Amino acid sequence: MDSRAFVTITVGVTGFVLGLLSVFEGTWIGLFAGIAALGSAIAGVILSRDIKTLNTELENERKQSAGLEDAVTSQVQARITAEDAVRSLGTELAATQATEQARAERVEEEIKNEIQLTGATARQAITDPATGLYTETYFRAAVEARVAAARRHLRPVAVVLVEVTGGSGDDRHQADPMIVSDHLIATLRESDTACRTSKGLYALVLEDTPENGAVWTVERIRRRIAEEHEGLTLWAGVACYPAHAFEVRDLVGKASEALEAATEWHQDRIEVAIADL
Repeated sequence: MDSRAFVTITVGVTGFVLGLLSVFEGTWIGLFAGIAALGSAIAGVILSRDIKTLNTELENERKQSAGLEDAVTSQVQARITAEDAVRSLGTELAATQATEQARAERVEEEIKNEIQLTGATARQAITDPATGLYTETYFRAAVEARVAAARRHLRPVAVVLVEVTGGSGDDRHQADPMIVSDHLIATLRESDTACRTSKGLYALVLEDTPENGAVWTVERIRRRIAEEHEGLTLWAGVACYPAHAFEVRDLVGKASEALEAATEWHQDRIEVAIADL
């Protein structure tokens, strides 16, 4: 029991007892005084109980307030930690972008120098004489430059290897390169690059193009060829940065593997590379 309530009850009971004793002596006023004292004691008990309840509520509120302060402190610390991590990541990204930008500028400068060279030997190094498309040498330099730019700008780039043949069985042969090159040039955008390799394949670099966009581009080429030239079969392998590979060698390798899988079919087929798990 609260000490204040105990004192109040003691005083009230004592007053009531004294009031009773005064009755025996013939003084009724003492009885009323005792009753008033007892009422005061009861009121003191009620008041003490209310004070105790109030103190309990205040203590609970203090605990809740302390819990909220701890939660706010934790959130502030987590935010500070996250901001530090973002700043660190930003610094690393800036450094990476600077490196990739320098790499892209170097590759683009090399390509520009090759294009600006004069003489038959230099022109043959980057231009296929049969189709006017770029050669395999230019293709590999272009892939490296486009992938470097894609890293810098966080955009996708697609590499496609295409093979077009005529006939069937033992009579199968490569299609007329002029037919294929004309349809490539008519379908691709100015930002895309079309090349012809030494093995008679067609290598495409599709800038800012994800997997589904690359497949649709090849499908448009296939439809153009099928509508105007019967008996031709188109196989294609598609690989995209960064979905299937991060390095140029791996990206071209993935496209080559996809093309090999496509050639296992007897009809037109477009295969997409499988990403490494």
